Amino acid sequence: MRPRPALFAVLTSLAVAALAGSHAAAAPVTDTTVVAATDTDGDSLPDAWETNGYDANGDGVVDVDLPAMGANPKKKDLFVEMDYMSGRLASTAALDRIVQVFSTAPVSNPDGSTGITIHLDAGAARGTKYDLGGGNEVAYDDDLNPSATQTNALKAANFATARKAVFHYMLWGDSYDGGCSSGQAFNIPNDTFIVTVGQKCNWNATDDTNVGTFVHELGHNLGLQHGGADGLNYKPNYLSVMNYSFQLGGVLKSDGTKYWGYSNVQPTSINEARPDETAGLGSLGAGYRTSWKCPDGKTRTTTGAANQPIDWNCDGDTSDTTTAADINGDKTTSVLIAQNNWANLVFGGGAVGGGTEPRTKTPASELRELTHEEALALH
Repeated sequence: MRPRPALFAVLTSLAVAALAGSHAAAAPVTDTTVVAATDTDGDSLPDAWETNGYDANGDGVVDVDLPAMGANPKKKDLFVEMDYMSGRLASTAALDRIVQVFSTAPVSNPDGSTGITIHLDAGAARGTKYDLGGGNEVAYDDDLNPSATQTNALKAANFATARKAVFHYMLWGDSYDGGCSSGQAFNIPNDTFIVTVGQKCNWNATDDTNVGTFVHELGHNLGLQHGGADGLNYKPNYLSVMNYSFQLGGVLKSDGTKYWGYSNVQPTSINEARPDETAGLGSLGAGYRTSWKCPDGKTRTTTGAANQPIDWNCDGDTSDTTTAADINGDKTTSVLIAQNNWANLVFGGGAVGGGTEPRTKTPASELRELTHEEALALH
């Protein structure tokens, strides 16, 4: 991934960033003087911040000590403050798994390493490893409604203003907007998200549920959609936890293991008007299994590697090459285009990095998330 210079305001307007949700982009800067900051690793955190710390109000005092928190100007860093309702904070084991997803990412860094260092802050609730001085328990609310307004209020009350240029903000909650969706990121890309697999809707969230949903919602903050570069869901060639098929159960590997991260391959596109069953997902599907929708609406999963022939229309053979099949179950036939997620991450969504680089956003109205009912049907 080619490093991209971050932009940030010279004066104290850097510290003024918008809250989450429907107005999650940074507030307009009051000083139009903007300079290009050296950002060697392309994570939207300028080298000066990662080396010397971030002085949010320009008073000569460091407000966010990034180097003390482990930031490296030559290796990509992500910072996430996690507030939580009682009983909803993910376990230490789950947080360890989230860290591993990013540390093993096939993303190159200027120091010659691969991977992204994600710094999770749960305050004192998960020990010193995950205590960066933030992370708060908030009052329990089994329905954040309206979700953007309520998340904004919690963020304003519990998230230090100086952190907005550095940290993504997230909340481990119960449910929102009167429904049973698993989470919400409000915009793509963004700086704020919630994970809501709580008890109101009887999610009975496991570590798998929490890991998959956290990585999924953070993926929206990082510019990823349910279909990669588009919103088409359940694509069998989109091997990512951004795909509902794999959010809660992991991406299926042909060796029997599961993968809980973003796609690092882009298998061949599939034309549902005439999918070639003999080709499967092509050579890039060799390390994976996959799932797809049959005409009766049921989900089917390959028994072996996805580069082998696949019975897309579920008629009992794998020889059809011209028979239409709605394999993502959206009641239409489309060309399903996959994406290599790791090669397309967007750092610096919302206020992160100073929020001065305009980005086109996908609005909240288009971010319908996986519901408990859909999850039960899938698993």
